[in-house]
Amino acid sequence: MKTVDLALIERWLTGWSLSRGVPLPLPLDGGLVVEVGKPEQLRRHVFLDAGQALQACADRIHAPCIFLKAAVAPHVLRQALPVRWNVESPGYLMMGPRQALSEVTIPHGYHTRFEAEHGAQVVRVIHESGELAASGRIVLHGRTAIFDQIETAESHRRRGLGSVVMHSLDRLAVQADVNERLLVATEDGRALYTRLGWSVIAPWSTAVLPANQ
Repeated sequence: MKTVDLALIERWLTGWSLSRGVPLPLPLDGGLVVEVGKPEQLRRHVFLDAGQALQACADRIHAPCIFLKAAVAPHVLRQALPVRWNVESPGYLMMGPRQALSEVTIPHGYHTRFEAEHGAQVVRVIHESGELAASGRIVLHGRTAIFDQIETAESHRRRGLGSVVMHSLDRLAVQADVNERLLVATEDGRALYTRLGWSVIAPWSTAVLPANQ
């Protein structure tokens, strides 16, 4: 399994930041910080583990909408934090295969559209009705491709559109000749990415203070 270190997490987090048009991560107190600046997420502190650096950071935070993230399982993060913190559903830090994905056929009645947004290249799968059916984005940064916000609309699921999005993005990674592909997946997303040859390299957990504190 690929060794996960803070440098790898910084590569992913840099891509995440470029994808969403927020400031790049900076080192801070043994981890990384991104000033997201959104009402629902003011800031995120990211750590390799749930050790003393993360715990000290948590002790300094008393406002909601400031997130702690670490490459550990949810129960490990839960044990490291005071009870006032909410630990969210598990995620997975994943790495893609170096070889190109197999070709996929886009279902009848759909087409793809490519655009640039913030620091990302975006693919959108559009239904013939004009409705947005699926989308995703990729950031090509150095020798790393960061895949982000892979989504399929509820009414268009189970038609292989997630694979269409991933293949479309992967072609951009192949053209850029990158040698590392990274993303953070939800539980549902992990199944799709695993079928496409991606592998989990670390658990990924998130904690935040409830807004009503």
